[in-house]
Amino acid sequence: MTDPADPLLSKAVLIGNSTYEELPPLPAVVNNVTDLAAALRDPEKWGLPQEHCVVLPDRRDSADVSTVLAQVAEEPLDTLLVYFSGHGLVEPTTGELVLATGRTTSRLPHLTGLRYPDVRDILRRCRARRLLLILDCCFSGRATGIMADPSSVVVGQLEIEGTYVLSATGATVLGMAPEGNRHTAFTGGLLEVIGSGVPSGRPFLTPGDLFDYTQKIMASHGWPQPTQGHENRIRELQLMRNPWSGVLRWFTQRRRPAAGAGTDASDLVVGIHVGVSALRPVFGPAGPDCLTELEAAIDTADRRWLPGMELVRDVMTAMRRDYGDGAATAAIVVSELLSGIHEAVRAGARWEEIADRAEEDAAAVLRRLTAPDPDRDPETLSVEELGGAVATALGDVPARTLVMSAVARVGANQVEIATGTRAAADPEPGLSFVSRLTLDTSVLAPNSSARPVTLHEPYVLVAPGGDIPVEELQRIGWREPGPLLIIAPRIDSFAMSSLHSLFAGTVVVVRPTGTATDWDALCTRTGHGLLAGRPLGRAGRALVTPSSTTVTGLPGAAPRDSGRVQVHAGPAGEAAHAAAVRALAVARSATRSGVLPGGGTGLYRAGRPLGADAGLFRTALAAPLRQLVRNAGQDADKVMALLDATSADASAGFEYDSGSVTDLRAAGVLDPVATLRGVVENAVATVSRYVAAL
Repeated sequence: MTDPADPLLSKAVLIGNSTYEELPPLPAVVNNVTDLAAALRDPEKWGLPQEHCVVLPDRRDSADVSTVLAQVAEEPLDTLLVYFSGHGLVEPTTGELVLATGRTTSRLPHLTGLRYPDVRDILRRCRARRLLLILDCCFSGRATGIMADPSSVVVGQLEIEGTYVLSATGATVLGMAPEGNRHTAFTGGLLEVIGSGVPSGRPFLTPGDLFDYTQKIMASHGWPQPTQGHENRIRELQLMRNPWSGVLRWFTQRRRPAAGAGTDASDLVVGIHVGVSALRPVFGPAGPDCLTELEAAIDTADRRWLPGMELVRDVMTAMRRDYGDGAATAAIVVSELLSGIHEAVRAGARWEEIADRAEEDAAAVLRRLTAPDPDRDPETLSVEELGGAVATALGDVPARTLVMSAVARVGANQVEIATGTRAAADPEPGLSFVSRLTLDTSVLAPNSSARPVTLHEPYVLVAPGGDIPVEELQRIGWREPGPLLIIAPRIDSFAMSSLHSLFAGTVVVVRPTGTATDWDALCTRTGHGLLAGRPLGRAGRALVTPSSTTVTGLPGAAPRDSGRVQVHAGPAGEAAHAAAVRALAVARSATRSGVLPGGGTGLYRAGRPLGADAGLFRTALAAPLRQLVRNAGQDADKVMALLDATSADASAGFEYDSGSVTDLRAAGVLDPVATLRGVVENAVATVSRYVAAL
């Protein structure tokens, strides 16, 4: 899983139109947005602050909605959730989806409604790490009970990192708003999943959970099925708390498999032990890749042990994918925990009680790891500590150095791993810079620009005095026409009319009155490559809203802390590229959650305060550190005693290379807190696999 969506750094925009001037009303929509807002604000679910959940009910004009979306999209959020419920129309000539507002008409939907391409362009500029878009739309104004899905238009059109689109139905299927129900069918199912949770064994609901279990609810009623589209790992984003009461509730209600069906619990545990035994001798910073060692062991294993070994591989793969590291640590914890539970069950203990106790202990450890602590505050994390966490995970590999160079420039959330081998000279070999400039502006021309406008590969001219080089621009327009964006305090009508017919759209923006403008800096950012002595450059894209202008890919010099940096570590599939992906995942986990002493020490200390009756879980959390100490040739019991004696020193821990207890922060041996949480969550989730085999 990815690190949880932080409610204090996230926002939701809920748009719902139940009344219209010409289209039929949709009375259930007002309940949709009201109840969804309450669920998202509920501290037992996501816990969004009141002001972070923006509700836009019954907006008459599309510009009212697009302006709010554009403003929120400019904020550097952790996660942005956008929800729309209401009529959805299809523009017949283009096939574009139009989200209906109060004044939308079926005769001119593209002129009176909110065109989805405009929404898409706004969200492409989204500065949030992750974006979730949920659409519950009416297909046309035929009747209150007919709903339809925009997924045929929506899925695949959003091209930003970490995007998840959840739509009410399939491309050609009509949905339902059952008469007399408080909600539409789709949103009613969604709210049921959020309210009741799912039997995943995990403490968080993911977008994938919302889709999977809403789909089951819709199918149980014979209603149309929702669709989804997503990029990267966002389907497994830990979005909100899973209220399912107890990890084993699902299994206590399930039908028992027929005799001989499935995998025997003893074989499962033995398989886990066999798989982890292949990792234990090489566990440590100097050893080979543990996941590779496990794959080699699986190739030669007895078929009886394969389910257990594959379970270990699943856990390790999830940890590697979501956190960049912690794979072997999680495998060892899983092995110890399930072995202990299995032995207790064989001795006559009730498996429900033991497993429920393990879940309670895990919840206590997770609360401890999540509680505010100035020693692991991510806001105070230095670049050196961040580099220490990455070095602890990967060791000394070239990709780590390259990624950390990019992270030091712009921060972990503004770095991306590119495919291919291209490397640019700026800012250094192996890195390329994609700048972004955002300004508070108002639109001077065209006067009708009340909705966001996207310019692809525009010419950008900065004219501090308002003097426009019309003749020079005309020559450029004749040779290679394209959109033109002018940033100027004013422009005369002659210049505007002279350029309008030559360029594929001309937009003029100005800084608001009273706003200080560093014109020299703007000229430097734009560059002077197209006209001698004139700040005219060609950018990658520009998004102009009624209140702001964002330009990416400017050719001029940019500050170190703006834009994005792409890391070119090699073609996808090669070792260097995989290492760069892991390094960035570790850096992002540490940036979001802070760090703790590494090498198993953080988990060991987190488990120490558990009560005497929590022996199984406490032993499991101590197992990685004990294994590391043994692999370093030291006595595990003596090292544990030393750590207990230095419990007041939060930075003290076992350092593998020196074989001694030392200051791990000073030594740079650190683990992201999110990685440690992932180890605990994956360990408890695997208990359900064991219970299913009983």
